[in-house]
Amino acid sequence: MIFESEKSLQTSLHIITAIGTPLHIFGTYCILFKTPKSMGSVKWILLNLHIWSMILDYGFTVLVNPLLILPAIAGYCLGLLRYWFDVPTIYQICLILSLLFTVCVSIVFIFENRYYQLFAKNSLWRYNRIPFISINYICTFTYLVPACLTIPDQKHALKYTFNHIPNLVPEVRAGPIFVLATEYQFILIPYGLMTFTVFTESVVFIGLIYWNMESMARKSIQSGKTVKLQKKFLNAIYAQATVFLINLLAPQMYILFSIFSNFYNQGANNLVIIVSSLHGINSTLIMIWAHKPYREVCYNLFGKSSIQKTSVVSIQMQEDTRLRNFVKMLN
Repeated sequence: MIFESEKSLQTSLHIITAIGTPLHIFGTYCILFKTPKSMGSVKWILLNLHIWSMILDYGFTVLVNPLLILPAIAGYCLGLLRYWFDVPTIYQICLILSLLFTVCVSIVFIFENRYYQLFAKNSLWRYNRIPFISINYICTFTYLVPACLTIPDQKHALKYTFNHIPNLVPEVRAGPIFVLATEYQFILIPYGLMTFTVFTESVVFIGLIYWNMESMARKSIQSGKTVKLQKKFLNAIYAQATVFLINLLAPQMYILFSIFSNFYNQGANNLVIIVSSLHGINSTLIMIWAHKPYREVCYNLFGKSSIQKTSVVSIQMQEDTRLRNFVKMLN
């Protein structure tokens, strides 16, 4: 299969880096310098999400460059942290899996910020929000502690993996394979709990926002225009969150399928990493498209340039026509 070699995985991730870097820079520029005053309360939380998304992207494509081996929970790394800094594989795995949920928590943080700014500034929530946010971020970097404390003996774990996957690609078999777990509950249970927690928190805040907005609309506390603007911003955030979920849900569904059906295909394993690495590009594109001020920056940057080129060509054609007519008159 085209994606089953180390080289194809590395090349794909480097291409993603080359495409993603200018997009990330442009997205950062839009947030820092083109966010209008009306979006001032969300400027820094948008930047927070954007930065964590970039770090996750570069974690996948540059720093860690993981090669995944399923249905075993194993693999090895091909990135700078291995070749330049000789960072142990376990730390690199923890970094990627932690960054994954840091992005998720940053999305929850946006929903929480909207709820707080719009409805809860004078409620008890103002005392609880900082501990809530802090605990969430702490959990993203500590939820893998059970897996780290139960890392199997690598000699026996490798033997188990080779027996478990007898048709392992020779190139991968010869690599510096690290087995994170042979008893899957130590990784799947913490991962599942974090997923459930982040999903539940998002649903709760979205529900609170909608319930309060509908309540205020019925009581005519806010103008219809204000409510419409708030809904537009929330819809833009929903679009970003949805893209993130789709980008990660499809690979996670395959991971579960591979583990529980004992299915091995190294090309599909590498494709899981490639698809996950596309999250940053997709998220930045959706952010620019979904938020009108950033969309207008694109229009002004590319639209006017196109219009100007068309105008120059049109004027030149008119001048050429006039010159030909003038020459004919002389003849």
